[in-house]
Amino acid sequence: MIRRIKDNCQIGLHLRFIFYFTITAFPLFAQTSSNLRGFTPASSIAQKKYEAAFKALTSPEICRQELRRLTEEPHLAGTENSHKIAQYLYNKYREYGLDAQIYEYEVYLPYPIEVRVEMIAPTHYLAIGKEENWEWDKDSYETNIAAGYSAYSPDGDVTADLVYVNRGLPDDYQKLAEMGISVKGKLAIARYGGSYRGVKAKVAGEQGAIGLIIYSDPADDGYMRGDVYPRGPWRSPDAIQRGTVKYIFQHAGDPLTPGWASTKGAHRIPIAEATDLPQIPVAPLAYRDAEPLLRALAGPNVPEAWQGGLPFAYHIGPGPAKVHLKVRSEHKNRPIHNVIAKLEGVENPDQWVILGNHHDAWVYGAADPSSGTASLLEVARCLGQLAQEGHRPQRTIVFASWDAEEFGILGSTEWVEDLKAELQQKAIAYLNVDIATTGQQFYASAVPSLKPLVKEVTQAVMDPQTHQTVYERWRQHQEKQVPWVGNLGSGSDHSPFIGHLGIPSISMGFYGPYGVYHAMQDNFYWMEHFGDPTFRYHIAMTQIWGILALRFADADILPFDYAAYAEELLSHLKALQNENKHSTITKDRPERLRALLRKWEKTADAFHRNLTTRLESGEFVEVETINRNLQGLEQILISESGLPLRPWFKHLVYAPGLHNGYAAAVFPGIQDALEMNDEAEVSIQVDRLAEAFQRMIEALEQIMLK
Repeated sequence: MIRRIKDNCQIGLHLRFIFYFTITAFPLFAQTSSNLRGFTPASSIAQKKYEAAFKALTSPEICRQELRRLTEEPHLAGTENSHKIAQYLYNKYREYGLDAQIYEYEVYLPYPIEVRVEMIAPTHYLAIGKEENWEWDKDSYETNIAAGYSAYSPDGDVTADLVYVNRGLPDDYQKLAEMGISVKGKLAIARYGGSYRGVKAKVAGEQGAIGLIIYSDPADDGYMRGDVYPRGPWRSPDAIQRGTVKYIFQHAGDPLTPGWASTKGAHRIPIAEATDLPQIPVAPLAYRDAEPLLRALAGPNVPEAWQGGLPFAYHIGPGPAKVHLKVRSEHKNRPIHNVIAKLEGVENPDQWVILGNHHDAWVYGAADPSSGTASLLEVARCLGQLAQEGHRPQRTIVFASWDAEEFGILGSTEWVEDLKAELQQKAIAYLNVDIATTGQQFYASAVPSLKPLVKEVTQAVMDPQTHQTVYERWRQHQEKQVPWVGNLGSGSDHSPFIGHLGIPSISMGFYGPYGVYHAMQDNFYWMEHFGDPTFRYHIAMTQIWGILALRFADADILPFDYAAYAEELLSHLKALQNENKHSTITKDRPERLRALLRKWEKTADAFHRNLTTRLESGEFVEVETINRNLQGLEQILISESGLPLRPWFKHLVYAPGLHNGYAAAVFPGIQDALEMNDEAEVSIQVDRLAEAFQRMIEALEQIMLK
């Protein structure tokens, strides 16, 4: 048993949270060789013992057992199997000694009735539309596997000449226009990659296409990359990438309750009035089924960059391939179930550190999401055991298992909209893992104030393969002196936390060769043979996730770095100007933003130095007040009116890109206005940012005076 004692003698933090510091100087916001970010020397020693005890409890064999259990059956959101998974997670959290609750919401989830892709000229070919049965694989014979479909595609029955549009992005259609080719009144076929599939659907509709087929090309994740399933990790010819085509870059959550929770009896708008759904029918294909269609196209050869991996020269069309596309779905509201468990803090139970992962899957979902679910359960098991032995965190750790993420980040969004006021008051940070591992390379995205903490924590966990720290292998893989942490866009459950509420967030995992994304073959066999055969990367993710949670839960001063935030935004501002050199407004107005960011950075630096000086001199420091103010700083960067083109997204600095959907757009209001060539709107968005930056400076100055 390890017990962490916090009293006046040891670390100077008494029960009224007044901090008195009289020993060796310690910069709370930076890490030294022996001290942790946000911790005093004495509490660093105790914290390291706590974290060592946590790591010692983690078990790859338990992760293996949990993943096998989680992947026994398909568990599409809204089905009884998905409900059974939620109940299993609830029982597990209770078994670990946590307080658990199931939140039920009723959301619009369409299921496929018929998806038909049929070439009727110059020859006939009917796409199979489902994966093959393998004699040795019982999972492939499961009868309740959803057919390959694009969720939220409208019903449609269309026939037209086919046009190959590469990735189906605006630049691709511009290239077609330069070649004198239009998709108006035609069927478009695009390959996956380059953007979120919902962007492809929206752009195709805007270009006048009457339907869209999206296929997986072997150059991207099939045999051109290596051996395919079951011999290797890459996509086999029959594997279909299912997925939603909801416009998650407009807003996350239930399309029929945009901005409010889809509780029982909630008001719902008609499907026809939803602003985040495509207007043309969409269907996915495996490359086995796409090959005959693409081979039948004539017209000009594709540009070199458009050539995929199928064994023939690609042509654009239109025709002579003529295709019949029919999509018909069952459009119903269905129940989904979030499981929320809490390990209550002993000193600040109303301050929450939230760990989240979704539990629904398109089919078996071994990597996506169940590797993350197994790691989340392992964090909960180990921290629960330590709590039962008498060691609990100072702040509350919340474990969230979301439903219906695959349909458009529904479960987490409904919970966020349901508990909005409470979360904005209590949540310190949201730590997201969607896929824990498909390989051995670590990645992370975060708000800039948390990027230094991610780098610090990865130095406390060993890489299972190299026996270096995760940080060192990460750094070497990127070939950088300091590894790069990305920015948060959308595509996973961090989106409502950072984009809608302004709660500081991190999203992370390990990646590797992964060709079975959203296919039936993302199963236990794939994980055990290719993704993580030893399950030690599940444990590496468990340890990083758990230690991050403990650093937030136990830090004397919350480990945010707002000087680093301003420094990063200065580099983004420079990049924005460089990318838009021909816009007169980006030459002048951003100078105001640059001046404010420099002042923000200077003020944050002064705050950190001032706090250290006061601690060195033995002054009383009101830790509780400082932490409460630090906790709310990110929310200064949101606006209740939201972004002009998508008001559900309220963060003024980060949002998903309109023409990417997953990746982050920095200064999205400005970026959106630039894409529309609206310089008056650019000016308005610059002013909004300037006001937010000024509020940040004033808030930092106020904290410094506490």
